[in-house]
Amino acid sequence: QSRAFSTAHQKQAWRTLEKMSSSSASKPLYDLHTYKEPPCGEVIFAGASSWSLSGRSGITKAWDGVEERNLMSFHRLKPLVNIPVHTIIVGSVANHSFVLTKDGGIYGWGRNDNGELGLGDTENRYNPTPITKLNNSADPVIGGACGDKHSLWFTRNGALYTSGSNEFGQLGTGQSGSNNVNPSLVSTIEGVRTAGAGRSFSCVANKAGKVYSWGYPKDGVLGHGTEGKFLGTGNRWEYSLEVRPRVIEELVAETIAEVACGAAHTIVTNIEGKVWTWGFGGYGRLGHGDNKNQFSPKKLEHFHNVPEPKPAGTNTIFFRPQKPRRLKYIAAGSRCCWGIDVHERAHFWGITKSSGEATMYPKIFEGLNGWRVREISCGVSSSICASEYSLITWGPSPTFGELGYGEGDVKSSTVTKKVDDLEDTNVLKVGMGFQHSLAIIDPEDGGRKVYEKLKVFDPPELKDIPDRDKIIAAALDARASSSKNKNSKNSRNKNRIKSKGSKRKRSDDDDDDDDDGTEDDDDEDASEEEKELDLRTLSMAQLKKMLRKEGLKVSGTRWTLVGRLKKHMGKQKK
Repeated sequence: QSRAFSTAHQKQAWRTLEKMSSSSASKPLYDLHTYKEPPCGEVIFAGASSWSLSGRSGITKAWDGVEERNLMSFHRLKPLVNIPVHTIIVGSVANHSFVLTKDGGIYGWGRNDNGELGLGDTENRYNPTPITKLNNSADPVIGGACGDKHSLWFTRNGALYTSGSNEFGQLGTGQSGSNNVNPSLVSTIEGVRTAGAGRSFSCVANKAGKVYSWGYPKDGVLGHGTEGKFLGTGNRWEYSLEVRPRVIEELVAETIAEVACGAAHTIVTNIEGKVWTWGFGGYGRLGHGDNKNQFSPKKLEHFHNVPEPKPAGTNTIFFRPQKPRRLKYIAAGSRCCWGIDVHERAHFWGITKSSGEATMYPKIFEGLNGWRVREISCGVSSSICASEYSLITWGPSPTFGELGYGEGDVKSSTVTKKVDDLEDTNVLKVGMGFQHSLAIIDPEDGGRKVYEKLKVFDPPELKDIPDRDKIIAAALDARASSSKNKNSKNSRNKNRIKSKGSKRKRSDDDDDDDDDGTEDDDDEDASEEEKELDLRTLSMAQLKKMLRKEGLKVSGTRWTLVGRLKKHMGKQKK
């Protein structure tokens, strides 16, 4: 009797499990029509904070006079001290950020070369600054996205505003070319509830679940079935720009709930948690097991599985129905995607470290096993995660303080690592930009005591820096002089190497007229020192061309490429 009861009990348990699995496969995970304001806390910041230098190789004409300055630990921001913040708006390729406050305000700061801050000018901001033209208590901004040079914001009623670079029509205003330094209403779309932005393109979904995209179509990033490529003047390839929001026909039958964009790819999920990706496919960032570009949204089959019915005659005790895999949260890094499932586990595909191995299809991220993951954000190579009472960051070198470990700790970590300064705090939201990171900390449960111990970042604005114009002029003059001397030295090195190689060739061949050997011929006979000098004079394009010719990797810095070529040439010599 006991055995019979046990068997009946197990059968009933499996019937319940089957019912739960089948119902959860179609149960909506998102509510598209109800806005619930997230909990508020105080925002903190870490990482690169010299906006005209971030992501650039030294001082350029765009330099604003602020020397390189990296915050290695998380700081409070002076204008936002004790201001309740509920949302972070940032992007994986963005050097600017926005936060939304409880009273309906919006603050922005960072690089502003193209007017992406919406402040009516192109001057960088080093402190969170109110975007007064977007303040509207009757219809406040509740979300948005940051591209590399443009921004999007949407309001509670679904109105969409954009500003910044419009070189490729990424603002959606019906034209391309001129930048907008003030927020412009995109009148051709209504009811927006989620947005994403990449390099020169934009994508949104409205409350009806329809997806729209516009901007630069290269590599199929817009999802319209083509990259708009045509042969233009001078037999050069050009691309047909989308300057207004255009619905993505492939997804019309779906109700899309969330959108996220990397540098050149997009990921979306519908209300059930099923996933589609499209755009540039390098390093497996689309999750389809290959590097192919996708010009239209393609199902990510891993998240479309359907629980199989129990075969007839199968013993219920031994039948284990496959549970549906669905995502309740998605995020896109520059070259990867993240997702969080209904069991609060993190899934990853793509790449964050150029020299590492790409993950070609979705896998549960082992570095966060055992953690209840709430939110993840990723930049070019660094990632940040909000978990239960821990802030976790990781990223390979080089980093710029965005991991927030502090001055006395490591600067980078290829494995997940907790930020000790913020342990035992409730992290509400996180965001990772190009080389900076943000988090919102709940003041309750001891959180206030923790973040009140952090330093307050209070940099001067550009107008308050004395003799800034003179500083910039002196730095640019020094740069021009250094560049001139370097070019002269490189020219002498080239002539010296060519001269030595030519003399050897004439001596060996006993032919005074044959002195026009190629640089490649000279390299074969030159000393190791001469080879190094010659490689250093090559441009990045020339170095990559040589690497491709030899079948070698072309990723990395100039010195990485030089070293890789030297090593290969040494092996060839042996």
